[in-house]
Amino acid sequence: MSKETDTRLTFVEGRMLRLQERLERIEAKLATEAGPSTVAAAPALSRPAPPPAPQTLPPRPVPPPRREFDLEELLGGRLLALAGGVTVIIGLVFLVALAVERGWLDERARTALAFAGSAALLGLGAWLHERRDRTQASLAACGTGLAGLFLSLTAATVLYDLVPIELALVGALVFGSVGAALAIRWDATPIGGLGILGALSAPLLVGATDNAQALLFLAVAEAAAVAVLVWRRWNWLRVAAVALVLAQLMGWVFSAEPSTTRAFVVLALFGALDLAAATAFELRRNAGTSAASALIIVGNATVLGFLGTWVVVDPFNEGPSSSTAAGWWLAGLGVAHVVAGFVLLRLQPRNRTIATWLFGVGIVGLNLAFVVLVSGVAIPIGWAAAAATLAVPARSLTRSPRLVYTVVGAQILLAVIHVLSYDAPLDAVAKSDTAPVWPILAIAASAFLVARLTPSEEIEWRAATDATALAAVAYGTAVLLDGVVLAGAWAAEAAVLAAIGRRLGQRVAAAAAFGFLLVAGLHTLLFEAPPDALVRGADPFWKALVALGAVAGAAALAARCSIGLFRHDRTLLEAVAGTALVYLASLGIVSAFQPGSVDIQAGNLSVREQGQAILSAFWSLLGLGLLWAGLRRGLRPLRLAGFALLAVAVGKVFFYDIAALDQGYRVLSFVVLGLLLLTGAYAYQRMRRGGTKLAGPTA
Repeated sequence: MSKETDTRLTFVEGRMLRLQERLERIEAKLATEAGPSTVAAAPALSRPAPPPAPQTLPPRPVPPPRREFDLEELLGGRLLALAGGVTVIIGLVFLVALAVERGWLDERARTALAFAGSAALLGLGAWLHERRDRTQASLAACGTGLAGLFLSLTAATVLYDLVPIELALVGALVFGSVGAALAIRWDATPIGGLGILGALSAPLLVGATDNAQALLFLAVAEAAAVAVLVWRRWNWLRVAAVALVLAQLMGWVFSAEPSTTRAFVVLALFGALDLAAATAFELRRNAGTSAASALIIVGNATVLGFLGTWVVVDPFNEGPSSSTAAGWWLAGLGVAHVVAGFVLLRLQPRNRTIATWLFGVGIVGLNLAFVVLVSGVAIPIGWAAAAATLAVPARSLTRSPRLVYTVVGAQILLAVIHVLSYDAPLDAVAKSDTAPVWPILAIAASAFLVARLTPSEEIEWRAATDATALAAVAYGTAVLLDGVVLAGAWAAEAAVLAAIGRRLGQRVAAAAAFGFLLVAGLHTLLFEAPPDALVRGADPFWKALVALGAVAGAAALAARCSIGLFRHDRTLLEAVAGTALVYLASLGIVSAFQPGSVDIQAGNLSVREQGQAILSAFWSLLGLGLLWAGLRRGLRPLRLAGFALLAVAVGKVFFYDIAALDQGYRVLSFVVLGLLLLTGAYAYQRMRRGGTKLAGPTA
């Protein structure tokens, strides 16, 4: 018994079971309704009422039983038929070869014999399948005959020149149509594949890839193939058909070398047919994702973009006109995919996946076109603007935050890479050129706008885009400004961000205030007031004064505006402000007594001892004062700051003053430091014994 007959019997059995269940429910209902009237008419003769019929659940559809794997059926019903068809084709080839070798048949005779034998085998297979049960053997016979017809047509056209190309194309279309019609009638995918792919490969088989009539034939054949494939929902056969057409298009472009206009028209026509093969199939799907459709969309766009660019760009003479044509071709390709995405989304709102693929391919094409058509700082500015423009439509289309992050983040990342590579690389920092600033500001504005368009519950994405905007502002400031002005600008931006964080409760702005303050301090220590200025003095001193004053002021303001970003953040900011002021005062002392310079690396420590002695005394006195204030007010941070400054003073006296100062100033430094340390120890111990609360407020 064949598989198809068994399936039909199973279906009939399921229908009979459902009809029997319905009949039993109807009889039970009629018996329940007729019982009371009978009892009322003859109460004496009535029998005890039967128990009510149990309620039955609605019948479940009986699924067809799963067929177990049958090795014998596979070997006898499928593989045997396939092996038979292949053997017949090989035998016919050997027969023709023998006839040619021995001179039995000339070219016309053996070609006619091949056509007749293939047609007879196709007809015999069709008759057997229609009249003598639908078996795999009859399908194999049809497939063998159809393949023989295409091979015979190829031999008659290419080998013997017996059939003109135009007539061969018509014949291929007829054979393909017969195969497709039989496949549709029998729902036989292999026969459909032979017919459709055979018809589409006709220009390649007959050697007419450079012929204009062949291109027209290929377009008609693909349109018919798309209609059949979409109608029958032969999914992956669409991929093979589109791949075969694209391969012939590549051969035509490389060999025929068509003009730009002709190439664009032909590529656009076949591109539209390939998009129809992908989108028309999706229109018949309620939901789900078709990997075949996505593969067709990406492959078609890639091949068409490459071929269109190849046609207009001369590898030996790349002029502006060819680049412009390539850019417009890529732009048109991108717009076509975006429009196709909108149409598919409009006609089939449930299936957003393939529409998203269309939009993605379109965005990539438009980005490539933008790079080709535009140059200079307009490229990153355009990409940054596209990021902000796509934020809302991408969310509405995909309804997936991750896809939005991917699309928008990719646009911003492209702009950042272009700026760092071409417009404002790291070596362009501090050149005071305003041109590279505009794309940087565009990135900052785009990231800020994207953050505002992001829902409030997506905290991580908003924080990332805000951080990107602030990083762009910091980098733009470095590109535009230099020296002490740059340090002051970064410090001012830190103060502004601290105020914004306090007023609006923005933790990102508060965290960015620390970042701006850090880069301002590092710039000051590297350029305006380096540590070796404590030996040779700051020259000029006003730059150190402005830079360190700006850092101290910004840190103090940020400490007042602290929103509790982390534990002890206010204490840290106050320590930064105090350290900057102490460092500034130290530079002022050294610069007043040490206007010259000294080569520290060479070991030359001959300095003016007055300034260094006063500096040691200053650190000691200040440390003692901080310790006393911390003891009086019960502030542990002040006490720790006093201890730290005294420790620095001790280290300076023992490791620097003892080697660099003259004997008199060396004695002065040690004596003064020792007296101050004794005073501090006495004050600390006395206040502690007096009951002063040393563990008082920490801030």
